[in-house]
Amino acid sequence: MTTLPIPVIQIDFLTARKWLPVTLSLSRMLQRLLVEMSGTDSSKAVTLNFKDPNYSSECGGFHPVEIRLERTAANIWQLSYITDFAYFGRHYPELEKEIDFNFSTGIGYQAYVGDHPLNHFSGLYRLWEANFRSYLTDNLYQITIHWD
Repeated sequence: MTTLPIPVIQIDFLTARKWLPVTLSLSRMLQRLLVEMSGTDSSKAVTLNFKDPNYSSECGGFHPVEIRLERTAANIWQLSYITDFAYFGRHYPELEKEIDFNFSTGIGYQAYVGDHPLNHFSGLYRLWEANFRSYLTDNLYQITIHWD
């Protein structure tokens, strides 16, 4: 019986760590997801969407998250951005960007705070990532992956 080799997906988090304390634990979680739901060898980017199917403006829940990775010429994936969404508005709530860590531009965003250099969000990022990894471990999200 012939077994297929397990695809190797390298994620470069050192570049992202220039701005924020991205952990090896998050890197491993994302690598595992990408291997489980692997795309094509020609993919130049991948967007991972994490959604709590019960999240609503009325009941709350776990915020939707989008993470994008882009492939470099050296065939290594780099973190492009992490965006956390939440409902805003009282009478007609809309799902909007609440937190954005944009590693491509070096700019971070937080609702009611605005845009600032990414390294200004170090404390917020630590808290956000710890919570996100916990939610992933507890299987609280439905995950979809889009290969570009």
